[in-house]
Amino acid sequence: MNLELRLLNMAEFTPSATVVETIAEFPGLSAAPQQGTATVLAQQFDQDVVGDLGNALNTFVQSGQIWALLVGFVLGYLLRGVTTYK
Repeated sequence: MNLELRLLNMAEFTPSATVVETIAEFPGLSAAPQQGTATVLAQQFDQDVVGDLGNALNTFVQSGQIWALLVGFVLGYLLRGVTTYK
């Protein structure tokens, strides 16, 4: 097994038309390849996962879907009991 390691020059890569069109939609970004530089797109989000889960659970209860879940569990348990062979 022959493994080859080599350094890649950013100038070797040319972006495809889709990448160029996507990058062109963002103001201040250039799709032209530049030697020695790379454009990195990143975003930061302020996430409150526990708060989002709490809001989802609250909405689930307020919309009445909790009752549909409980009725489904009861009916499923009863149907399982009727169809189970012992």
